[in-house]
Amino acid sequence: MGPSKSFGVLFVVGLLFFPPDQVTGIGANWGTQSTHRLPPEIVVRMLKDNGIQKVKLFDADYDTLKALGKSGLEVMVGIPNDMLSTMGSLKAAEKWVSKNVSVHINDNSVNIRCSYLF
Repeated sequence: MGPSKSFGVLFVVGLLFFPPDQVTGIGANWGTQSTHRLPPEIVVRMLKDNGIQKVKLFDADYDTLKALGKSGLEVMVGIPNDMLSTMGSLKAAEKWVSKNVSVHINDNSVNIRCSYLF
């Protein structure tokens, strides 16, 4: 038996004895850099209609976050790469979160679980 077949057998045996953890939800990535954007309300409806429970945003687009309000979807908000150089201080990061994230949390409409840099 060759190395690739051996690995395949070991992988299957490993899954039988050590099954992966249960999946707690299906998620999707949502970016806004496109030439023909769909209205955010339509995207939210499509996500929900397809059983998506979690969304990772690649920027904090106001209209996107507003459309996610009261949707029940769990949201993670990212700081776009082109803004990372401006996040060199805690004060700048706090200002960005206050402007782009806190407003949606404070009105209790968007279930934002975390913000992150990527």
